[in-house]
Amino acid sequence: MTRAASEAEAEVVAPLPIDLLPWHAAACDRLSVADRTGRLPHGLVLQGPGGVGKERFASALAAALLCKGRAERLEACGRCPECALSRAGTHPDVRWVRPLEDKKSIGVDQVREVCEQLAMTSMRRGHRIAIIVPADSMTTNAQNALLKTLEEPGPRTLLVLVTARPSSLLPTLRSRCQRIEIARPDPEIALPWLEGNLGRAAPPRLLGLAGGAPLKALALAPYFDDLEAQMSGLLEALLDGRIEVTRAAADMQGEGLVTRLDWLEAWLGSALRRLSGSGDESPLTLHTGSLLQRAAAELNITAAFQLLDRLREARRLLEGSASAPLVVETVLLELRAAVRPR
Repeated sequence: MTRAASEAEAEVVAPLPIDLLPWHAAACDRLSVADRTGRLPHGLVLQGPGGVGKERFASALAAALLCKGRAERLEACGRCPECALSRAGTHPDVRWVRPLEDKKSIGVDQVREVCEQLAMTSMRRGHRIAIIVPADSMTTNAQNALLKTLEEPGPRTLLVLVTARPSSLLPTLRSRCQRIEIARPDPEIALPWLEGNLGRAAPPRLLGLAGGAPLKALALAPYFDDLEAQMSGLLEALLDGRIEVTRAAADMQGEGLVTRLDWLEAWLGSALRRLSGSGDESPLTLHTGSLLQRAAAELNITAAFQLLDRLREARRLLEGSASAPLVVETVLLELRAAVRPR
């Protein structure tokens, strides 16, 4: 996302919707009670897995706090002038802080700037709100710079830290914020929403590939069939000995590598659920070929669980400077070893 190298660097260029998603109700109810009773905190850690709409909830929360036409519930009316500004992403009392273009971290200067803005008078005589995304990308110095603002907050200020990794935040920072969990919704809630946005039926295994995260499933939908065909074909060729590990790893490289690792994790998870007798009747991709069905039935359960840990570690390594071919080759070697000799 392109941003000018100026004061506007803390703004979101593309505005997010200000309406809540169906599974946001519990978090909204909790904060609505706090708001009505005068106990709304000055700092929030908004946490949960990717693809559940944490940023969208933050956008809706900010709009609701600034809204002039809402009822007691923290839900924006969508009609007042404040909501018009929020919907356009131009409300002067809301600041978004993200890593600058071509940067992986949020630096101390960005945080100091937004803290100074929170200390100023509200432009619209309401709340002043800063939303930091992803909060776990802040450097240690940047996190420390937030502490003074949280220790001595101004009236009607709110700092929202959005993260999928709350443990990456400094304990001193977490202790000064209230945690709000945005969890994966139950399939009974997620599937109707997903199908309504797709305009067609969604295969249950699409939601499984997304780890139960509806927004991630929606983004994956256009590529799902091709991904299934590619990955099931690659796994069958690897396990059947038609290609070597180095070739299979090379075929997984490039854009979409993390999604391919997600696919592998989903396949392993569904196979393990079937082996444990959990009643998973349509596990991801096990229907795609007899070789994969046999491989799933012959998994060494202990080795497969270790491989799940390896896959999660692989994602962390790939975010750093680790060699992607080496990481993927290691995963595929362990996968091949996890399938019992036939």
